Amino acid sequence: MVEFYKALHEKHRKGVRKLYNHKRMIKKLSLLLVLVMAVTMLTPVVNAGASGMPASPANNAVQFLYNEYIQKGINNSEYGVGSYALYVLKQAGVDVSSWEYNGENLNDAVVKAVYSDISQPDKVPAKILAQDLLAVQALGRSDLTDQLVEILKDRQTENGFDTGTYSLFSNLPAFDLLGRAGFMSVVNAVYAKEYILSQQLTVNEEVYGSWGGSWTDKDGTHYFADFMATAQAVRALYYLDPEGKDADIQAAISKGLAWMQKQQQADGSFVAGWDDPAIDTAEVVVTLKVLERDPADWKTSDGKTAVDYLMNNVLNPDGSFGTSKNAMDAIWVLSACNSLEIQPTVWRFYLDPSTNTLNIGAQQQFRAVWQDACGQSDVTQWAIWSVADSSIASVDDSVYGLVKAIKAGQTVVKAVYNGLTAWAALTVKSAAGGGGTATAVTVGMAVVGMNNELLFGPSYVTVTKDNQWGLTALGALDASGVPYHTSTWSWGILVDEIAGQANSGMAGWMYTVNGQVPSYGPEKYNIKEGDRIIFYYSKSMDQQPPKWDDLMKQVSAGNIQTGNLPAPVSDSTLNAAIEDAGSAGRVVLQAEDNQTVLALTVDQLAKITGVNKPLAVTVQGVQFILSVDSLKVPELTAAGMAQLQVKAQKLSSTEAHELVKPVAGELKLVGDVYELDVLAVKKDGTVQKIGQFPDCRVLLPVPAEAREAAATGRVKVYRYDESEKTWDEVGGTYDPAAGGLAFKADHFSKYALMETTAPPAVKTFADIAGHWAQKEIEIMATKGFVAGVGDNKFAPEATVTRAEFAAILARMAGLTADPDGAKRFNDVPQNAWYCGMVGAAAKAGLVRGTGEHSFAPNEPITREQMAAMMVRLMAREGQDMGIGEADAARILAGFEDAASISPWARNSVALVVREQVMKGRAQARFIPAGNTTRAEATVVLYRVWQKLQPSAQNK
Repeated sequence: MVEFYKALHEKHRKGVRKLYNHKRMIKKLSLLLVLVMAVTMLTPVVNAGASGMPASPANNAVQFLYNEYIQKGINNSEYGVGSYALYVLKQAGVDVSSWEYNGENLNDAVVKAVYSDISQPDKVPAKILAQDLLAVQALGRSDLTDQLVEILKDRQTENGFDTGTYSLFSNLPAFDLLGRAGFMSVVNAVYAKEYILSQQLTVNEEVYGSWGGSWTDKDGTHYFADFMATAQAVRALYYLDPEGKDADIQAAISKGLAWMQKQQQADGSFVAGWDDPAIDTAEVVVTLKVLERDPADWKTSDGKTAVDYLMNNVLNPDGSFGTSKNAMDAIWVLSACNSLEIQPTVWRFYLDPSTNTLNIGAQQQFRAVWQDACGQSDVTQWAIWSVADSSIASVDDSVYGLVKAIKAGQTVVKAVYNGLTAWAALTVKSAAGGGGTATAVTVGMAVVGMNNELLFGPSYVTVTKDNQWGLTALGALDASGVPYHTSTWSWGILVDEIAGQANSGMAGWMYTVNGQVPSYGPEKYNIKEGDRIIFYYSKSMDQQPPKWDDLMKQVSAGNIQTGNLPAPVSDSTLNAAIEDAGSAGRVVLQAEDNQTVLALTVDQLAKITGVNKPLAVTVQGVQFILSVDSLKVPELTAAGMAQLQVKAQKLSSTEAHELVKPVAGELKLVGDVYELDVLAVKKDGTVQKIGQFPDCRVLLPVPAEAREAAATGRVKVYRYDESEKTWDEVGGTYDPAAGGLAFKADHFSKYALMETTAPPAVKTFADIAGHWAQKEIEIMATKGFVAGVGDNKFAPEATVTRAEFAAILARMAGLTADPDGAKRFNDVPQNAWYCGMVGAAAKAGLVRGTGEHSFAPNEPITREQMAAMMVRLMAREGQDMGIGEADAARILAGFEDAASISPWARNSVALVVREQVMKGRAQARFIPAGNTTRAEATVVLYRVWQKLQPSAQNK
C-alpha cells in the first residue's frame, strides 16, 4: 500500500509535467487533480512496515485525527478533536499549527474553546476543564493553566468536583488528569482519597474491585463495572500515593488491577461488557505504564498481550480504530502509543526555502513540501499560492510557486494545500543595497493601556538592527523605552506585561501594524520604514484595536494623557494609607491583582518619609517592607527622579521549571518563581536598579498546602544567582498570621520558595520506646515543637511546667523569641532559657500571668490553665472557638467536679472537651487543678496541631 501511495503521487507529478506546456488546460486539470488528491488524502492508508507486517498505529491515528479536524472542526470533548486530542497530539510531537478548519488552526480553536469554558466554568464538567488544563499546559499558556488549576481547586468538595447521577464519570477522570498534569498536590488529598475509595465496588465477584455505578429496579440493585472509570481511579490513587505508603490506597489499587486483568480476551485485548476493545486495551497500557509496570507482563495462555493487540489488531482496514471507529478510538490509541514511546512520523507542510532575500526584479521558485507517514512529497503543483503584499512581490499565474520581486520591503509568501497553510518570509531589496538591508528604520509607535490611557506616543522611534529584537515590532516596543516583560510559550515570545499592566485571564497585550493584527508574534514581524505600530491592552476577543489617526486626534484635543511611565497610586489612596499608618505602624499600599508594578512619584515619597513610617507595598501577593532609611537612598533622591517602582513578576510555569531543573533532585518548587525589583525611574524614562538597601524585608506568600512544611522549616526562600546559574539558600522566617516567609533583602533577583525533598529524620528518645504516647512525642519532636531533657531522654512521666507549656505553644504558633514581652513578670529572669518564648507567647495573648507581675514559670501547669492556653492558640489560628453559656453548661454537666472548675476557665474547659482535645479522668471527673505529665501535654498539643491543619489550609 505504501508503494501504491507513492506511485499515486508520482503519477500526478508526471501527469502535470506532461500537461505543463498547455497553459490554457493546466488550470482546469490542476483543479481536478486537487480534488483527486483531496479525496486520496482524506482516505487513510493502512501503514505497513518493510516486512509487510503492520507498522505502529500511531501514524494512522494522527492521520485520522487530522482528517476529522479539517472536515468537522473542533469538538471539545473526548469524542472529537478538542483540547484532549491536542494534548495527546502534542505528547506525540505532532505540530498541529497548520491544521485548519474554516481558516482556524487547531491551536487557536482549542485556546478559544478554553477561554469559553473558563468564562462559564460552572456549566462545564470537571473532566473537560481538566482536559483543557492539559492542553493549555502543552501550549505553554501558563496564564490559562493557573486559572484552570484554581477553578478545579476551588470546585473540589468531599464529593469530588461534580455532583449528580453520572458525576463519577467526570470526577474520576478529573483527578486522573490533574495527576497527569502534575497538579495533584493542589487537591484536598483527604477528600480525594475518601471519595475515590468510597466509590469502589465490592458487592460481588463480578464487579469486585472495579469502579462503575448501579441502578435499581423491581428486582433490586444491580451494579455494573466500567473499565475506563476503573483505570482512571487506579491512576488517580497512584498519583495520590506514588511512594506506596498508604495501605488503604495500595489495597484499592491492587483490587482494581486484579479486576482489570480478569477482563483480558484471548487475542490479548481487554474489554468489559459492551465496551470498545481499542479503548479498554489502551487504558491498560497507559495505566500499567503510569504505575511503572510492563504491559507485556499481562499475558493470555497463548502469550498474547495488550501491546500485541494494539500493534496488530486495533487498526481497521479503512484506517479507523476499534468498534466505535470514531475520534475517541484514535485519541486513546495514540495515547497508548505515547506511553510506549512509539512516536508517529512528524507531519509537516512547509515551503522551501522558508526565508529568502531577493533584489528587485529577481525571481525565486518556492517549493511546497508535504511530509507524512509515507515520507516527503513535492506538492508545489497542487498548492494555491499568494503573496501577502502584492506591491512587494507577485506569484506567476502560470508557474506555481514562482515569485517575482517588485519593490523593496518585506512580505510573506503563502501556500495552501489540502486545508493546510505554509508561509515563507521574503525580503526584497534594491540592487544598491537599500530596502531589506537597512540598519535602522523609523516607525510610528504607541502603547495604549487597559483603561485606554496612552502609555507612550503616538510618536516616532528609531529601531536599529542591533536591537536585541532586531528590526521587528517587538524591537520597536523595546526602542520606545516603555518597561515591558516577556515570557516564552509554544508560539514564540509572549509580551505579558507593559508598564506594570499584566495579562490576566482573557485580557492581555496585542499589537497592530498599519491597522492590521498580525497572525504571529511581534518578535517575528519585520518592520519597515514608516510602519505604525500600536501595542494595546485587549479585554475581550471582540475588542476593536485602536486606530493611529484616532489617537493623534485625541492627543491634539487634549483628551488623553501621554507618558511612558505607569500611573502612580492615586493621592486619595495614599492619603488614606498615611492616615491609617498611626494604627498600622506603616504606610500600607497594594497593587491591583492584574498589575505587576506599583509606582509612587517623588512627591508621594516625600509625603511618606514625612510621616516617618515604613512603607509596606504588596504586588502579586509579595510584600515589600521598606524602612524610612530605604526610601532615602541616593538613587531615589537624585535630580530628575520621577518614580519609585516596586515590581513583582511571576515567571511562566515553563520558565520556572527550567530554572529549578538543576536542583530538582534535592529541592521541590513551592508556588511561583518571582522576579523582584525596586527601581528608580527618571523623568526621561531611564530605569536604574537600586544597588543596595539599608533595610528592606520581603514576605513571599506560601501556598496553603505548604504552610505546615514552612512552619517546620522544610520550606525556605532561595535566590537565583544569574551569573553562576545556581540557587542560593536565603532561609526566611515563617509568619503564620501572614501566611508567608519573611527575609531581609539588600538587593533583588529571582526568588522562589522550595522544599527539601529529603525526608526529615524522625526524632526519638531512649525512654519512650513502647510508651503509649511514643508516636505523638516523635511527631511533635520531629517538628521541633517539643524537646528532650538531655541524655537523649524525654522524661514522659515528669510533670510539665507553665514555662515548658508556654514555650511549646509559642513554637506551634511560629513565634520568634521576644524577651521584652516577659519584662512585666518579675519571676521570669532575662537569662532563663524560657524567657524569650514566654515573652513571645504573652505578647501574642496566648498566656497570662498568675498575678499582675508574676508568671510562676516553674510551677506545674494545671489542666484548666492548659485548656485556656490551647483555646487561645486555636482561636488565634482561625478556629471558631465561640460557645454559649448553655452549651458550656451542658458539656460540663458530664463531670462530677464541674463546680470546682474556676469561673474564668469554664468556657475553655467546655471547648477543649467539645473539640475532643482533652477528656475527663477516671469516674467522670475533669480534675481542673490537677497536673499533667510531659507525655499527656504532648498528646493534647498534638491533637491541637491536627485541628489547626484545615484552618491553615483555608487561610
